[in-house]
Amino acid sequence: MKTDLGSSLTRRLAEDVGRFVAERSEILFNEHDFQMHLAVWLNMTRRYDGVEIEYYVPNSMARDAGYEWDSNLKLDLVVRSGGEYAVIELKYPTRKVVSPITRFGTLVPDVEVVKNHGAQDLVSYHFWKDVRRIEIVRSLFPDSVKGGLAVILTNEPYYLKGPGAGTICEAFSTAQGRSGVHGKLDWTRQTKTAEGNPGFRLDGHYSVEWHPAEFSGEKFNYAIITI
Repeated sequence: MKTDLGSSLTRRLAEDVGRFVAERSEILFNEHDFQMHLAVWLNMTRRYDGVEIEYYVPNSMARDAGYEWDSNLKLDLVVRSGGEYAVIELKYPTRKVVSPITRFGTLVPDVEVVKNHGAQDLVSYHFWKDVRRIEIVRSLFPDSVKGGLAVILTNEPYYLKGPGAGTICEAFSTAQGRSGVHGKLDWTRQTKTAEGNPGFRLDGHYSVEWHPAEFSGEKFNYAIITI
């Protein structure tokens, strides 16, 4: 069995993402906030030669490599070290948090700092889709793209527990300790949720391990899949 543990670049990136989460104390407002702060932080480490956001790969190229979707690839982060590249895809599904924040030296009480996202079945689907997207990019550019990371950061307990057996999104579970995720992932039955979200195949074998984090007194957890 082939298990994807990643290149030295992706392993270093996984360590650095863990450091970013551990060192951060203020809550992130949304996924874009996560993306921007992580990009700035990675640049500031001076361990990489470049960090780009919303990196575009045309669908016409991706489809030739087996990409199952009609959309273009807009990758959250692409990190360069010398002539090597790695992709980082981010997910930040949350439940609502109301907290005071300080703005321009003034304390603002009772701010909804993160919102309820819901749609946990689709978020789980898109997390594993991120893994597939990175596999596709690596296959398109095997000489330069060494792999990447699919990262999920959340305060929603659902993702650690995963869906129940027999639910339509069982194949896309992100439950703690899930291992050997490989091959065809698909909905157990076709519903409106599944429309436009086709099943897909993972080349590698992956496992899910969650780690605790805390921002602004709110408990979070994160998991990193290294491709």
